[in-house]
Parts: sequence; structure tokens; C-alpha cells
Amino acid sequence: MSENRLGSPTLSARWISPKFTRNDWKKLDLSAHSVDWNTAVEIFLDRVNGRFLAAVDAIRKHTDLQIAEFAGFVTIAIDCLLIETLVQFRTGEDETKGRHADAFWSFFKKSDFFKHDFDSRQKSDIFYGHFRCGILHQAQTKKSSLVRYGRQRMVEASVIGNIQQGLIIDRDLFHNALVDEINNYAQRLRFPQDAHDRKLRQQFVKKMNLITK
Repeated sequence: MSENRLGSPTLSARWISPKFTRNDWKKLDLSAHSVDWNTAVEIFLDRVNGRFLAAVDAIRKHTDLQIAEFAGFVTIAIDCLLIETLVQFRTGEDETKGRHADAFWSFFKKSDFFKHDFDSRQKSDIFYGHFRCGILHQAQTKKSSLVRYGRQRMVEASVIGNIQQGLIIDRDLFHNALVDEINNYAQRLRFPQDAHDRKLRQQFVKKMNLITK
């Protein structure tokens, strides 16, 4: 892929996903019943898949089994990035300022795909501190927390009877739940069912406008 393809000197032609440019977004009619909402959601999914999820899948399916086996930290790091991004899309914000732990708890408790495993603020905060902060800032998990795969549950205590020592996160179950959450969000944008979904659309447009300003 050429350098020009990756970064056009023209702002309007700047790529915001593998298939779409800034100009593709700017020309959409996003009134309530516009057919352009299908394209808007396609842009979102192309951005998320093209920049992040496809890379995770490529690593997890790598022909070098050692690379695939040790993809846990990369998977969780990208997943944490996407969780914060998804929260920002839902709130219409440019970034998460000074309340990252709150954002994770809000995300987990409202998600049908996570709330049964992250059923307490304590678990959410341990995940945030031991995994999100540990991996993104120090390239390691903290205390006794571990990333594993092939387990029966997404979240378990790493030390029986002492959850404060850490959690075991099954990276595949966690990642698959996040993919389900992203697809569910996209579906609600395409076919809003109530006032809350319509509000999601408004906040989504705010976030995309911030990305493409």
C-alpha cells in the first residue's frame, strides 16, 4: 500500500477507514429517515473493523501458533481502546477525561454481553486497574491477574476467595462479547426503536463530526 493511500495531503480526501474518506462522511444526509444512515453505519463498522478488529483476528489466526497463543495482551489492549471509543460514541465526546474507570463500569453494567460477568463495580475496577492500565501503561497485568483462553467463564478470581488479588480474563470470550456489543450498537443505529436509540444516533453524529473535523 502506498504512502499516498495511507495519508492524503488533502483534508477532504483523508481516509477515516479503509473504504471511506472524510468527504464520504461529510456529504451524508443524516436526517431521521434518510437512507444514508446505512452508509453512516457502514463507515463506523469499516473504521472499527479495518483499524482494529481485523488486526486482532489476523493475530489470533496467525499461522505461527506461538504468535497466536501469546496474543492475549494485544487483544485486551485493543479491546480496552475500543470500549473507551464506544463509550465516546454513545456520549458524543471527543475523549474520556478524568473518569476512565467510571466509563468502564458504565459500559459493563449496561451491556447484555458483559453485565453477567462484570456484575459488580469491584470487578470492573480491578479489570480497569489490572488490565486496562497495566497493559496499556506498563505492558503487564498487575498483581495476580492473568489473560488466558479456553476457559469456561469470561471472568474468574485468580486467587480463590480473594478477588482483590486479581482476575483471570478469557481473552476470546471477552473479545467475542465486545464484537457482539459493537454489532448490537450498529444495529440500533440502523434501526432505532425508541427515544434512547434516537439519542444514540445524535451522539454518534457528534463523535463522527469530531473525528472528521
